[in-house]
Amino acid sequence: PKGTSVSELTLQLSQVNAYVAHKHHLLPGSRCEDLREVVGDIVALHATVATGPYLSLWARMPAFRRQFLDHALYDGRELVRVLCMRSTLHLVPSHHLTHYFQSYSGPQVAATRSRVDALLVEAGLCEANHAGHLLEDLLGRVLNVLGERGPSTVKELGQVLPELQAKVRHDVGKPYEGSFSIGSRLVPAMCDLGLLVRALPRGTWRSNLYEYTALSNWLPEVDLASVPTAEARSWLVRSYLGAFGPSTFGDIQWWTGFSKSETVVSLRALHAELVEVSIAGLRESHYMLSDDVRRFSKYAPPNSPHAFLLPGLDPYIMGYRARNRFLAPEDHARVFDRAGNAMPTVWMNGSVAGAWGQRKDGAVVYDFFRSAGDDETALVAAQVQCLDGFLNGEVLPQRSHTPFTRVLIRSAAS
Repeated sequence: PKGTSVSELTLQLSQVNAYVAHKHHLLPGSRCEDLREVVGDIVALHATVATGPYLSLWARMPAFRRQFLDHALYDGRELVRVLCMRSTLHLVPSHHLTHYFQSYSGPQVAATRSRVDALLVEAGLCEANHAGHLLEDLLGRVLNVLGERGPSTVKELGQVLPELQAKVRHDVGKPYEGSFSIGSRLVPAMCDLGLLVRALPRGTWRSNLYEYTALSNWLPEVDLASVPTAEARSWLVRSYLGAFGPSTFGDIQWWTGFSKSETVVSLRALHAELVEVSIAGLRESHYMLSDDVRRFSKYAPPNSPHAFLLPGLDPYIMGYRARNRFLAPEDHARVFDRAGNAMPTVWMNGSVAGAWGQRKDGAVVYDFFRSAGDDETALVAAQVQCLDGFLNGEVLPQRSHTPFTRVLIRSAAS
């Protein structure tokens, strides 16, 4: 779809990077004390790793404390976990949960039911022609138990519903052969079906061992059927462009996980709001919202060096299909593993300049991809000192590494 063509408007990449970092509250003058405003402005927080949202907020909020996010999640319930973009767990504003759910519910619900039906058969709980009936029965019984017990873990639900303890073997004959329980798949799947939500985790802020509870009890004001799918998807694309624009068609499709046709339809709905611009040094045409173009024209980038640290999988670095706008091609394998997961990164003046990690004693260590000046080193060292203070020696799990980050940790340890 074509928006308003503004071929004479060519943006400078350094200005674009500064502007997007500004919108993401990552620059000294744009950091924000309002947690709800920060999350809303960057659309959602990547939450596959439990500690990720905390570190993403630490990078954007002055004097951030972990209890700020805990309060928003579990006391105020202003944020909620949901599987959405690219079938990945995110934290989103609760009042927009319907938009996220409806953007993905059609294919997600069908795929989820089919997957769980197959597992019930594989576990020997029923024949294929009875899987749908058994699934409906189990869904109702899980909801009944939660209504009686309150928020519960998968293990606790399995103690009441023995079917949830049934095992399914995986990777049979391979060195990593193992098994999982039906409950470990069915209960999280009920979140994808819009029946449950992931509530308080058991353990520390590093834990993914969630209690589950009925969505109708946790967020009784939410009506998942109140927004049509097409409206939800165009809202999501508009939100993305407001936070990440200027962006290409490929960026939008990759971030949302929509098909090409779904992306086209969503952009057509925004036709009157779209402007096409060029970015010097980048080949593809980029989309911006017209209001955002006006804001960009009034934005003055910082005239002094600036640095910030981002955790792995931070929304900013994961927001684009092509990262050459802020990452040199030769550095891609240093930052992203083979699965496309971004490592913790060091940013200088709008570009990725290095990576950081932790030693076994919890100390934060970092290294630049190329030699840096004294001023740059001092700026990053100050950020590292702040992060050290925030973590207070607590070692965070790091599921994956690149060759560069693996060497960084080993060198620092020695």
